[in-house]
Amino acid sequence: MITALFSSALFGSPEKPSKLSQIATRVFSAVVESRARSARLELRRHEAFIDDLNRRQDHSALFLDQSELLPAKI
Repeated sequence: MITALFSSALFGSPEKPSKLSQIATRVFSAVVESRARSARLELRRHEAFIDDLNRRQDHSALFLDQSELLPAKI
């Protein structure tokens, strides 16, 4: 594939890109943009999840460090 891309540049024969090539470029760009959008969304979800876990654990030491005995049911 690299050879195909650079062969026209090495031989110096500039040609107008074909319609199929232009469509393929647009499709490829759309796929790349879609995957980048999905990756950003997944990263935001992951960061929100980690932040939520951190918030939940912030107060856990207060409950684990209690020296009083729990009330017993008689």
